[in-house]
Amino acid sequence: MVIDGCKKYMRKTCGDVLDNLKGDCYQVLIEDCIPVLKRYAKEGREFDYVINDLTAVPISTSPEEDSTWEFLRLILDLSMKVLKQDGKYFTQGNCVNLTEALSLYEEQLGRLYCPVEFSKEIVCVPSYLELWVFYTVWKKAKP
Repeated sequence: MVIDGCKKYMRKTCGDVLDNLKGDCYQVLIEDCIPVLKRYAKEGREFDYVINDLTAVPISTSPEEDSTWEFLRLILDLSMKVLKQDGKYFTQGNCVNLTEALSLYEEQLGRLYCPVEFSKEIVCVPSYLELWVFYTVWKKAKP
């Protein structure tokens, strides 16, 4: 029933573009991303783009919330492992006012298994009535 509701909503907002979860040059997976990313990394599969809509930058900057930051770094590392050298990783940050948390996120980018660069853009999210930071991350060019 929920799936039918989702299909009706998606048809209303996206037309028939998501009627098929698999096409000639795409596949939409509806499952836990961690095992999929681990499997793809092990297989050596790489992608032009990785879009993360799973994790936003945690609002907590407390040490007791380390597991939240570790989870975020796991997703980042796995995503970088499946990202092509010239690929792009897109993700939401958080509210522009959470400067300390956003700085901690940018520190996490410096702790990944490979060196990365990033840009950020501040965007109004009307449904939140807030300005949010969105990130684009890519692997540093190999010398």
